[in-house]
Amino acid sequence: MKDAFVLRLGRESEPDRRHFVGWIEEVDTAREFRFQSTEELLTFLSECLTDIRHRHESEPRKRDGQT
Repeated sequence: MKDAFVLRLGRESEPDRRHFVGWIEEVDTAREFRFQSTEELLTFLSECLTDIRHRHESEPRKRDGQT
């Protein structure tokens, strides 16, 4: 599954306060991270998405009609 994440939220999460605790994994790379705050989660996602963008930019471009 390309550009996908698995997210598991812990019981300590407080959605009313927008405070999330848990575990996340980037499926493509199997990079995983246990986060203790929403800020940590967003930082991890930002880093992963930046890496994904760079990977896509470095992929060879396909010409029309090629698969």
